[in-house]
Order: sequence, then C-alpha cells, then structure tokens
Amino acid sequence: MATKNPKNIIILGAGSTGEYLAEELSAEHNITLVDKDINKINQIKNKTKMDLLTISGDASDLSIFNETDLKEINFFIACTDDDKLNILTAMYFEKIPGVQTIVVTKDYRYKDYPGKLDVPEVKTFHSGDIVSQKIMNLFETPYSWETDKIADSRILFLKIKIDESSPILDNSIYSLNKEGTNKWKFLAVTEDPSSEKLNFIKPDLPSTRLRKGDIVLAVIVDDYEEEFEAKYFSKEEAELKNIFIVGGTYIASEVAKKLVRRKCNVKLLVSEQTRARELSEELESVQIILGEPTDEQLLADQGVGKDCDYFLALTSDDEINVLSALLSSKLKARNSLVVYSKSEYQNVINSIGAEREINTKFTVAGEVCTYIITTGKMGKKGFHETIVDANTKIFEFRCEEDVNVEEIAENISLAFTIKEGEETQYLTNPKEGMAQKGDLVIAVTLDAKSESSLESKILK
Repeated sequence: MATKNPKNIIILGAGSTGEYLAEELSAEHNITLVDKDINKINQIKNKTKMDLLTISGDASDLSIFNETDLKEINFFIACTDDDKLNILTAMYFEKIPGVQTIVVTKDYRYKDYPGKLDVPEVKTFHSGDIVSQKIMNLFETPYSWETDKIADSRILFLKIKIDESSPILDNSIYSLNKEGTNKWKFLAVTEDPSSEKLNFIKPDLPSTRLRKGDIVLAVIVDDYEEEFEAKYFSKEEAELKNIFIVGGTYIASEVAKKLVRRKCNVKLLVSEQTRARELSEELESVQIILGEPTDEQLLADQGVGKDCDYFLALTSDDEINVLSALLSSKLKARNSLVVYSKSEYQNVINSIGAEREINTKFTVAGEVCTYIITTGKMGKKGFHETIVDANTKIFEFRCEEDVNVEEIAENISLAFTIKEGEETQYLTNPKEGMAQKGDLVIAVTLDAKSESSLESKILK
C-alpha cells in the first residue's frame, strides 16, 4: 500500500492467505513472514521477489521472536491452519503496547474465542462467515456472476457473464450507460473472452459492444437494482428454487440455512457419515445425502440436471470442488459455483464452464487489508478495498481534494461519486470527470500499476 507511514507487520503463516497478504502489503509496509516450513518461505520469496524479513520456526515457542523489536510492531496477523496457535500467539502480542492483533480462523468453533478468553481486542476474521455472505449476495442478483456490496450496501458491484440468450448481448456499453445515468454503469469488459485468463479492459470506443462470452463489470445503486433487473433480465431467468450443495463444511451449512429461509429446496451431499448425521439434526428442512461429490451417477439420481437451478461446490478440497462442478455442468445444471483457495485453479474453473467462483484467499485478504488501512491512529477513515481477482480491485474512499480520478492512471474506471447531504446524489459522470473534496468515490483498478497509482494519491 502506498503510504508515507509504513507499518511494521508480522504475518504468522505462509499459506495461501498469508502469502497473499504478504504480497499485498509488502510494497509499502515492512513485513516479517513467519512459518515453521523454511521451504515454503523460500518458495514465496523466490516466486514473488518480495522485500520482506522471514523467521523460520514454530511460533508455539515464542522465543523465535526474541530478535525482533516487538515495540516497533504495529500489526500482528495470525493466519496459520492451526486456530489454537493463531489465538494463543495473538493473545501474547495483544499484551504488547501499540500492537493491533488479527486472527483469521478456519474452524467456526474458534471465531468467538478471543471474547470468551477476555481479549475482545483481538480482531477475528472467519472465512466461513465472509464467504457464506458473499455466496448469498449472488441470490439477490441471480443474473450476476459475482456480487459485492459496497458503500454501506448502497452500491452493488456485479460481474455479469454474457451468453447467447443475454438480453444485453450486442448492446453497446455507451448506450447501456446512457440509459443508466446516475443509476448504473458498465465499467470494463474482458479483453478476450475466449482466453482462460481473464483480463478486464476499459471500453475505449462508444461503439464497443458486448459479445457472447464476455464478462462485464458493472455497478448499480441498490435503490435501482429492481429496475435494472426488470429492464435487462427476465424474472423467469432469475428464479432460483432447487439448490444442490456438496460439502459438510461450515460454509455449506450456513448457506443451506439461509437458502431455506429464502424458501428454496435444498439438498446437501456429505461424504462423511458422522458429519452427515450432525447436519441432519441441525438442518431439519434440508435433505441430507451421504455419498461422494464426484459420483456422477449419484449426482444425476439426486436431481443434478436441468431442474437444478444452482450447484454449489463448498467442500474444503479445491480439487473435489472443481471436479464436482465439472460433473454438474456435464449434467446440465443451470448454474454452478466453486469455492477455492489456490489461485492456480482459477483458470481451470473458468475453462470448465463453472459460471461463478469465489476465492477464499482474496475474499478474506481483502477484508484484512481494509482493516489494516482503516484502523488505529494511522488509519485512513472512509477507505475500503474489495479484491475481485489478482488484477482487479474496487476502491471506496473519501476525497480530501478535488481530483480527476480517471486521469490518475490509464486503467482506472470511475464508477460513482457520491455527494452526501439532505439528499444523497449518485453521479456516474461528474462534471469534467472531477470528484470534489468530501465526495465518496467508488473506482475500479484493472491492473497493479493503476492500483499503485490510485493508492499513492488517496493514501498519501
């Protein structure tokens, strides 16, 4: 992050979340990465060429921090696979004046432990809660590939896939934006929809039209979402009633509960007998099925087919999620979603035809990064960052001076400037492109260079 006040941050755990946090934060902050696996640390340093300090050792032995000046540390982030270790080390660092502690928990049973242990100052992020809410956002906008709520849920950020039956196929982005002035805006589109690796670009000509296979990024004022849906997407297309979930995870059970409250018919396939029994007692209105997620015949027999509105792959195993989603596509399920943590699976997921995917690493890391930027004496109030993918990010910030946002860098798209007062104004095209001092701005960066340029401007 570009800031004149770099923070000293210890990250415990060099797994997927720790690696991504280190990469995100090391550009402008002083990072110490700690893990007991020296090979994992070396792989990260060699792969990314990050400028960071490292400590190899078991953090349950606190003496590994003896050579670190802990009084200079601003943040301690514990994100290993061991929730107990995360909480215990965070409790130790919480006692050091000036250190703000963060724990990323994997097991839902530990997410409330800091409060129970009388250390509520330890900030916890539970991936299950964050991801399950992100999944449920999709059911509010079923025509969208991905949905994020920003600006205190006043703005929806959407990733929309254009298929051959899409009502906005062959529409020009210019005309769509003209119809949606101050209500919605289409910001960017895939450069090459046939490529396995998604790369979003700003539409450079008024004649740019949406093609089959395109994925387009759009923002909508929440008050106008129903109008947007009615105008461009049929209600029949939006109906989602029959849902099939694979996985006995916390995410799977939380999503199942919320879908039942939405009056959906939910089936949940679990591979482990004891967990299946637990969920059958916990989820009375959900049909629990015991079996393997990669058993094609079982999926077909249990209704994964044309009448399946949504197939959700929510196990804790990336490979099983990808394979089961591939089977659901083969069986003609209408929609599918894959939850995964390893970045290398993204291209595979896009290539197999899974309509939607959520990377737990990006989702959790985005929340942690925002917390670091906005918390404490050095925090930047009114700032929020949402990670869409490795290249694309949504920024929400308060202007401290008049600025033409899109002139900061080439690959920045201005979504909205929001003027707050007796009556809130949402502007998609402010006069001369200028956001004024005091405005709340929503902007999207499409590559690392534009991200760095924008952060340098707004976090200075």
